[in-house]
Amino acid sequence: MRGRLYNRMVVVFLCMAIVLSACSTEKPADTAKKESTDTNLSAEGVLPISKEKVTVTITVPSSPYVLSWEYGKNELTTWLEDQTNVHIKWNFYPAADAKTKLNLELSSGGDLGDLIMGNFSLDNSSLATYGSQGIIRKMEDLIDKHGSNIKKMYAEYPNIKQATSAPDGHIYGLPQAGICYNCDRAMRFWVNKSFLKSLNMSVPTTTEELYQYLKAAKEKDPNGNGKKDEIGIVGAKTSWFAKADQFIMNAFTYQDANGLYVKDDKVIAAYTTPAWRDGIRYLNKLSKEGLIDQTSFTNDEAQLKQIVELNNGNNVAAVPSGGPHAFAANDATRLNYEIVPPLKGPNGFQTSYFNEFGVVGSYQFAIPANGKNADVVMKLVDFMYSKEAYLRSRYGVEGVNWEVPKGTLAANGEPAKFKLVGKDLWGEPQNAHWSGANSTWPPFGSDSREVLPDGKFDLEKVLFNAAKLYDKTAGKVSVPKFFFEPKTATRFNELKTEISKKLEADIADFIVGNRDIEKDWDKFQAELKNMGNDEYISIMQKEYDAKWKGSKK
Repeated sequence: MRGRLYNRMVVVFLCMAIVLSACSTEKPADTAKKESTDTNLSAEGVLPISKEKVTVTITVPSSPYVLSWEYGKNELTTWLEDQTNVHIKWNFYPAADAKTKLNLELSSGGDLGDLIMGNFSLDNSSLATYGSQGIIRKMEDLIDKHGSNIKKMYAEYPNIKQATSAPDGHIYGLPQAGICYNCDRAMRFWVNKSFLKSLNMSVPTTTEELYQYLKAAKEKDPNGNGKKDEIGIVGAKTSWFAKADQFIMNAFTYQDANGLYVKDDKVIAAYTTPAWRDGIRYLNKLSKEGLIDQTSFTNDEAQLKQIVELNNGNNVAAVPSGGPHAFAANDATRLNYEIVPPLKGPNGFQTSYFNEFGVVGSYQFAIPANGKNADVVMKLVDFMYSKEAYLRSRYGVEGVNWEVPKGTLAANGEPAKFKLVGKDLWGEPQNAHWSGANSTWPPFGSDSREVLPDGKFDLEKVLFNAAKLYDKTAGKVSVPKFFFEPKTATRFNELKTEISKKLEADIADFIVGNRDIEKDWDKFQAELKNMGNDEYISIMQKEYDAKWKGSKK
């Protein structure tokens, strides 16, 4: 009897175990995973993120402006880790070739840690390709669970979500976002005030006046050292709108940073037009007469600053750049440069660059599919989209680097939202933040900062006033931020990469005279055609017709 009863109990127990096992396997895999991984996490938008310390690895481009990224040494790292209970392990890529290395690792399935962060120049084409291949993780489920600040941003700027959603409906990257008045009008140009005074000349308003000013600066020793060592124009290959042709070309044709524009609902390659050719002719004339420094086509930002600072910062007549902080190292030098209004060309054409889609910035965050702790990563990223995290990531420590003022005016003429305590650390080697690697969603523009005392270089006021001047001639002609389906994106990215390389090289060659704009123009156009430029424009036109047609009226 006992044996039979025992056997029956065993059978009943086994049946119950089988039933319970079957019930547990009916749960979706993601739900089961959530129960096993989320028990240590806080609710949406609540800090700390984790009850127990969690380590995540972040891949980021190195920066010459961040002395240390480590906990206890960098203020932002220390604050974020203390707030979230998430420890950051850094995986640095050399800034000079960060994009190339990232693409190599993405293509080969390399280990990119748990989060890709910073300016890797990831674009829609790359995200659509790597996302569709399952290399970069789709984010919308994580945003839905953990993205309280991101969802607020989407609600305030619906176009951001639309512009960054792939054709398959998924979100593979999160951008920096928000209105930056001066950033969207940043293709600017500056002249040396002391040179103008020494030469008894006014700020140029036409291409002819600019030529006369540059010629005088080269020939008449405006820095007064008895030598003809003055440089006319100097720019940089890598800096903020510092290429020698960009601003000047606006006196001849519309164009964005890629040499494109939209007019009458047509996507146009400026570099195929007679007007663009006229602009190159003018630039070649300047170069032939030694008025454009040849290093302009190879300089990086650091080299540009070194050249501008020669002769105690009184060495260069003019600089193309978004702002003086990007081409001069010292405030005294920065104060010595004045904004040039958009020039009128020989045919009276005059415009200024305006990025009307600037509310959607560059991608700052992507999550590798083979990374770990995706929920923790998303909660950390969402926290970076908070107001305080942004202010700390841009300006440093509250009470040390910035504070909230009372009853004062901002650089934009409105009541100030914040003020700096001491020197703005942007573009300086420091340990207060990550120099924009985690730029997210500013609660207000940087021009909302309290104005600085008279006599100090006030970057925000300088940039706001410059942008306000350029706004008068800004054309609503910029190309939208297209998001193609993967196959089209792959082809588009190939064409864009090759055409961009060719343009960069050939623009320099035409300007310095390695190619003849008269003899080689037809050959240049044929080369572009053979590379697929017509297809490149056609891909954009098709997408424009489908989603953007009529939007510029």
